[in-house]
Amino acid sequence: MRGIVGLAVALTLVAPRARAAENSEEREPRGLADVEMVVGAGQVEALQPVLAGNLSGQLRYERALTDVAAVGFVVSGRYDVTRGFSLGARVPIAVAVLAPDGDTSRGDANLGNVELEAEGEVELSKKATLFAGLGLALPTSSGSELPSEDELAGDQAGVDAVSADRFAVNEAVSSAYGDEQSALWLAGYFGVVPAVGARFQIDRVRIEPYAKLESLVSVRPEADERAIVELVAGGRVAVRIVKGFDLGVRAWGTFTLTNHEGDGNTAVIEPEARVGGERWRVTAGVLVPVAGELFDRGWVAGRLSGTVAF
Repeated sequence: MRGIVGLAVALTLVAPRARAAENSEEREPRGLADVEMVVGAGQVEALQPVLAGNLSGQLRYERALTDVAAVGFVVSGRYDVTRGFSLGARVPIAVAVLAPDGDTSRGDANLGNVELEAEGEVELSKKATLFAGLGLALPTSSGSELPSEDELAGDQAGVDAVSADRFAVNEAVSSAYGDEQSALWLAGYFGVVPAVGARFQIDRVRIEPYAKLESLVSVRPEADERAIVELVAGGRVAVRIVKGFDLGVRAWGTFTLTNHEGDGNTAVIEPEARVGGERWRVTAGVLVPVAGELFDRGWVAGRLSGTVAF
């Protein structure tokens, strides 16, 4: 009898601990932290100093395609408020070196547009999920648009070359990113970015299509383009080679729906490799424009990102 009572007491003490350990193991992570770096090279339009063709030898500026090496960093975080709803933020940083033909190289760094995000998702089944999100890109980046050709033809006393360089630095990093996230980099604009997409798991294959509309409104009354609207559509297809290792490719197209200086359309593919699991992952890819302005300007870039769930 005493043995039976002792066994019952032991089970009473051990059972809650076992349940607590089981719940701890089953608890899904609610937070996500990500650091991403893109390094690229190509050409971007920037101001180039030239000597005026007169006896004064006055320094003037002209717009010209300029070789550039660019590095972009995006630090982001997300928290699942509920199982199907999350809030997040992204902080972009741009660094670039402009190398004008026949002149000294110059570099600069600039903050991009900090973006606040909200996303909701609906799980249709264990293999299919739909999501919709909204991003608000705050106009936190500095820099002013390059003066127009007409402005440069007149008195250049008001030309701010430093501010124009910062604008060009952000544009260079946006190009390195394949113009997929213009709202993060376009200085002087407030962005509203609704997005929809899906995630499908079919055996070893994962398919993730998406589309978003980047609506950018200038916060500066002197801007030549008061509003810019871009449609970005694409997706990712990946195959699990072994557990913890995927090979895939991302592809997207950016289509400018408003009047825009230059060719606002582009298409990019990004072969990638990913290692990790549910708690962490590291992804590396190569961004290769295949059509549009980025292709014409010779852009190519590499991406490396690390993500931790907690």
